Amino acid sequence: MARVVRRALSSGPRGPALPKSCLWSPCPLPTREATAGSEAPVALIFGWTSSTQKQLSHYARVFHAIGVDCIQWACPPEQVIAPSKSTAVADTLLDALHEAPELAGRPLIFNGISAGAYSCGNLLLALDAHVADGGDRAAFHARVASGVFDSPVDFEGVPLGVSSAVFGQGTTAARAAEACINGYLGLIDTTAWEASSAKFHEMAPKAPSLWIYSEDDVISSVATNEEIIAKWRARGDDVETLVLDRSPHVKHVKTAPDAYFRAVHGRVGANFLLDGDEVPVVTLDAAPPTAAEPAAAEEAAKMKV
Repeated sequence: MARVVRRALSSGPRGPALPKSCLWSPCPLPTREATAGSEAPVALIFGWTSSTQKQLSHYARVFHAIGVDCIQWACPPEQVIAPSKSTAVADTLLDALHEAPELAGRPLIFNGISAGAYSCGNLLLALDAHVADGGDRAAFHARVASGVFDSPVDFEGVPLGVSSAVFGQGTTAARAAEACINGYLGLIDTTAWEASSAKFHEMAPKAPSLWIYSEDDVISSVATNEEIIAKWRARGDDVETLVLDRSPHVKHVKTAPDAYFRAVHGRVGANFLLDGDEVPVVTLDAAPPTAAEPAAAEEAAKMKV
């Protein structure tokens, strides 16, 4: 492959070598043996600003429930404020996706949550920067089986998104931080943020996608979301949506867990668990249904976040 490899990557006892912000989260249940054309994908969970690995583990459960391994990228505020820190993570993650035995060649699911859309854009920029051969870039794009974008935040939402993530939405400190970030962005070259936004907008893979957002979310712009969705549909993309009337930012999996699970599992379109003939709509910590206790089993299946 004609690409620049800046460091050797190897797999340890806990999975593939990944950058510090990323965590390997394999499905804990038995999965089907991979056969030609049916290998389970890896979900890349691009977390929101200030997300923690514990918080992202709830999203990993959504994919674990159908036998999909995950990589969780928890995004600290400095990666949004200083794009070079985000691109460094993207560079190393891209190496792992090409070189690590557990990851090389496997299909991928892009799961961008809030500012995770920015991290996703930076991964695609890293691909352009470090994979010189157009055929190799096309081969990587072809690995993207689907996309799930939850409460995505575009460049214009960075000041409000970062300040809310750090200080709490609507607080005095958050309002002051938002003003400071707006002032900061007005004084510097914003090319790096705009390039990531443009790369996300164009999303070269054109894979089937699911957009999840809320009508009352003041951080994730409904107008921007629907503008991108319309653009992708106009070029022939298969785009589904799950739009909630009322749900806080990045809390949709808690607000409407059943609808969330059904929508994501339906978009992935397959179940890779060893005994999974049907796509389940329950979390991994749910008790299996029994004939004796159907009500209790149904209650146990509810999402705990």
